[in-house]
Amino acid sequence: MTDSPQLHSLAEIRSWLRERVAFYLDQPGESIEPDVPLTDYGMNSIYGVSILGDIEDEFGVEFETIPTWTHPSINHIAKYLESMLASAR
Repeated sequence: MTDSPQLHSLAEIRSWLRERVAFYLDQPGESIEPDVPLTDYGMNSIYGVSILGDIEDEFGVEFETIPTWTHPSINHIAKYLESMLASAR
């Protein structure tokens, strides 16, 4: 886990995810809509695994599956992550 403050609110998680997705897709963060499936932006499995590693590092969680495929949009991933973090408290 990084030394950054823990982000637990849905809005903070969503914002962080949006910036990570934008980074990998080389697009401005504001161009990434939270309800649009990431595959619609050209997200592929390589980016999905990279973002998964970022999520695990940032939030200190581990996934059995890649959430970008089982939870296709930023909003889906953020809600899933929020529930994981809440249950880990």
